[in-house]
Amino acid sequence: MRDRQDRTRRALLEREAELAAVDHALTDLCGSDPGDPSGTRTGGVIAFAGPGGLGKTALLGEMRRRAAHRGCTVMSARGGEHEQGAAFHVVRQLFQPVLATTGEEEHRRILGSWYDIVAPAVGLVVSGSGGAPDPQGVRDGLDWLVTRFAVEHAPVVMILDDVHWADPESLDWLLRVRRPRRGTCPCCSPSATARKT
Repeated sequence: MRDRQDRTRRALLEREAELAAVDHALTDLCGSDPGDPSGTRTGGVIAFAGPGGLGKTALLGEMRRRAAHRGCTVMSARGGEHEQGAAFHVVRQLFQPVLATTGEEEHRRILGSWYDIVAPAVGLVVSGSGGAPDPQGVRDGLDWLVTRFAVEHAPVVMILDDVHWADPESLDWLLRVRRPRRGTCPCCSPSATARKT
């Protein structure tokens, strides 16, 4: 275990401030004592920006490791230059690994009345209509899905790498859901960007 920690420290040289921000966000999300469910929890967003090659992906990998160590459900995705035209591609990357562990009956239970519109958007089924889904309906259904995940799998951490390559539909939804709402469990959505200017 010690050797692994040493390798992480070597790989993330001079990242103390960023790692402190990660730890602070995870403490806000999970509480200082994982065994104490009574503390007030808050969500938020962490964004790491900079030119390519500075280690943002490695930093997000360490965040993923630390979040999992604290018992978080970690959902992650990566934007891709060639997938920008595929509506909700990043959303599918976030949800499919978690949904893949269950079958259609559980998907219908989780999604409820949103199943017919959200299941095709996250790639669980092929759209029956063959047309593009109503983006607002999908976003509303995704709000329900992430709220359900936060209740059933809390705390939830979403990690998005290369956000500048994310498809517009996923990005629009992520920008809306990043603001925690009253009455729902919080969601922490760290992002990394490497946009060149």
